[in-house]
Amino acid sequence: MARMRTVDAAVAILHREGVSQLFGLPGAAINPFYDAVRRDGGLKHVLARHVEGASHMAEGYTRTHAGNIGVCVGTSGPAGTDMITGLYSAQADSIPILCITGQAPTARLHKEDFQAVDIPAIAGPVTKWAATILEPGQVPGAFQKAFQLMRSGRPGPVLIDLPLDVQLAEIEFDPDTYEPLPVERPAATRAQAERVLDLLAAAERPLIVAGGGIINADASAELVELAELLGVPVIPTLMGWGTIPDAHPLMAGMAGLQTSHRYGNATLLASDFVLGVGNRWANRHTGGLDVYRAGRTFVHVDIERRRSGGCSRRTTA
Repeated sequence: MARMRTVDAAVAILHREGVSQLFGLPGAAINPFYDAVRRDGGLKHVLARHVEGASHMAEGYTRTHAGNIGVCVGTSGPAGTDMITGLYSAQADSIPILCITGQAPTARLHKEDFQAVDIPAIAGPVTKWAATILEPGQVPGAFQKAFQLMRSGRPGPVLIDLPLDVQLAEIEFDPDTYEPLPVERPAATRAQAERVLDLLAAAERPLIVAGGGIINADASAELVELAELLGVPVIPTLMGWGTIPDAHPLMAGMAGLQTSHRYGNATLLASDFVLGVGNRWANRHTGGLDVYRAGRTFVHVDIERRRSGGCSRRTTA
């Protein structure tokens, strides 16, 4: 089995996971990783003026390149803290991005070493996973786990923090034996799907609320096909705007406190059954819940089980 630096293994894994573009700013604590990128020569890199900008670039790249994940890279300390706004933006909009940060050597952690900030503790609330990798042999597994988490369930960002000595260490690793981990994609059961159809058929004024998850899944054509098949009007959320063309006869406008239309709000208030797909019932869309829920049955279909249970029903009087 080949022996190589952990950073060379990490670059090989990025290739195996389909990554082609990096955004970042070099610095002392991340320079071994950049050296591996330079030696490899197969990854494109955009030099940012500011690491926060690099995190937003990575997010924008993921949004516009279906199936490819944007990666931002920075040194220790302030580079990681500068990425927090980009991580929060990606988390809020369910966008997978990978942040790679350098870190002080493991022996100097918790000793107030230069720029040795506990970045996982800071980034944890705005990522699906954030970790400092303390053992060189765990680097391949950490990257493998990161890509699985970013793609599974509700997509989102991950941060991997690499101490300087971990980057420089050598491990045995064969890129040809590496395989991405399977991605979890929860689905409704047949019984749940049949129950939704029964509720739709029984409703007099059904309505579909289309969220950003439909755009993330590249399923706008399927949404329009469903709406046309059922003859049901669609109200997109702000994140779901574009799932159905504005000029489509079943486009019923947008509802809520902002970025809404009078006819969109009126359509929502006139409905008796609401099927939410890939949305999150954000307060700018719902407004006052007592008004929004009154007299309607709701079914929520979402990729994140903790938000919807796959297909949940709530009825209010």
